Amino acid sequence: MTRRVLITGCSSGIGLALAHRLAADGWQVLATVRDARQAPILPAGVEVLLLDLADSASIAALAARIDSLDALIDNAGYGLVGPFSSFSLAQMQEQMQVNFLGPAQLTQALLPALRRRGGRIVVLSSMAGETGLPFNALYCASKFALEGWAESLAHELPAQGVQIALVEPGGHRTRFGANLRWGEGLHALHDAEEQQLRGYRAMLARRLAQPGKSESAVVDAVVRLLASTRMPLRTRIGGDAKALHWIKRLLPEAWAQRLLQAQTQRMLQPAAGDDAVAS
Repeated sequence: MTRRVLITGCSSGIGLALAHRLAADGWQVLATVRDARQAPILPAGVEVLLLDLADSASIAALAARIDSLDALIDNAGYGLVGPFSSFSLAQMQEQMQVNFLGPAQLTQALLPALRRRGGRIVVLSSMAGETGLPFNALYCASKFALEGWAESLAHELPAQGVQIALVEPGGHRTRFGANLRWGEGLHALHDAEEQQLRGYRAMLARRLAQPGKSESAVVDAVVRLLASTRMPLRTRIGGDAKALHWIKRLLPEAWAQRLLQAQTQRMLQPAAGDDAVAS
């Protein structure tokens, strides 16, 4: 029997790479995109489906078409960045809906299909699901929510014949950085926020100008999880994600917090010439 996988967020990046890899490995791939105009070119046999995780009706309509499934890869999401005070209520609600509540609703709706084949759920989280990062308050909140949700399901689902796992990448070069959404700036920023924002924008510009890590390590990790007899709950990808984990695990909490605060403060300090880069 051909294995069947549904992957969300396949218009670019990790989702697109997974669709190509799993199709090449013989999976029947259902690849979702939010906008048909952004649908990429995919191998023959890959079925492209529309899915808007911000729309409960879209989630229900997709799930109604699927009666059996070997694997679900919850990959879709985006980053809302900027000073916390600049986020509107609508932006905060959409970030939580798309990054957490949407995947949770989709997974819930597809549980009967997954149970029929003893299926697996792989959730693409982030090192931001374990460590709070400056100017990423709502993005981190959405990933922390994913982590707690998946860990809770890891206690519930095995008795139903379903496994769940989290993959926590560090910084990887996909279109994620180019697709960041910024706070709407409804109120004037404090002087300290203005300075930090200049430093943050300049840091992002420098990172996006540098060669990034390929998504191949994340794709390989997901493929290994799908092939394993028993999936571990968490798989961390990249030296940055692993280092942050061990700093928080091995050091007393107060020491780890002071160390991370010092690092982030340096990151948010504009360097000479950054004003031009960050404008």
